[in-house]
Amino acid sequence: MANKTLAQKTNTSSIQVIKTLKVLLQGDYTMQELIEILNKNESDAIFNNSVISKYINTCRFCEFDIPKIHNKYYVAKIPFGLDLSAIDIDLIKSMCAYVHDEMSSKSVSAINSFLGKISRFSNKQIARVTKDKLEMSVELFERAVAKKRKVKLLFKNRETIKCVPLNVSKEGETLFFNVFYKNIRNIDYSRLSGIEMTGQSYINPFDDGAQVVVFKLKGNLAKRYEARPNESVEVNPDGSITITNKNENKEILFSRLLRYDDKCELIRPIAYREEMKELINSMLENYGVN
Repeated sequence: MANKTLAQKTNTSSIQVIKTLKVLLQGDYTMQELIEILNKNESDAIFNNSVISKYINTCRFCEFDIPKIHNKYYVAKIPFGLDLSAIDIDLIKSMCAYVHDEMSSKSVSAINSFLGKISRFSNKQIARVTKDKLEMSVELFERAVAKKRKVKLLFKNRETIKCVPLNVSKEGETLFFNVFYKNIRNIDYSRLSGIEMTGQSYINPFDDGAQVVVFKLKGNLAKRYEARPNESVEVNPDGSITITNKNENKEILFSRLLRYDDKCELIRPIAYREEMKELINSMLENYGVN
């Protein structure tokens, strides 16, 4: 009898988790809004802050990415979500534009509803900006630059702006997201609570076609390093140096950085870091090193 009661309790909790997830997939809500919506169809007010937080954490345990930004919960990624590429988004925009221009208002209403459903089940490109997970925010920002997609910056003071991402820079220990919004702005990461890559494309008027790579050298190598004409050097308090390299051939640069061994750290772009990791792992496998 006890086992049956436990099973019923477990099943009830499972249903409540699904109810919570269903609401989260319908919109971005604050905790108070979630409480009101979830209790609306219940005979008793069984949903409260503690209960909903537990159910959201259950979803997170099941690999749902649900960040809390500006006091609202966003479903950013789900295990069965749609990963829409830039090409997918452009095709959807073209289809939507055709329907709006050539078809009836009923068809426009239908496609708007359809696109709304797709957007809820597509994995959003959104990341919280926190000191311990800053690399994820930088990666998302640089991905937006590479794909030429506007970003939405969510500030801690609840301001939100949609802007053109330019690059990431660092002055001392402070990291800045550089964007164009009415004019060029350097945004201190500590002012932000979140970054979202939108589906809106742009043409960057400041893009000169050059690739900027940043890497750090330490030890004796840092002391004797001679900067190339296309490089600028910043000396760090610990004696290491940070080099900003502009427009060097990637293969040549990689070959050079590999020679520096563990005295070198490739900082960004993130895509280059990942390529370098894959290259090193491939070389280790070729030499039979685990």
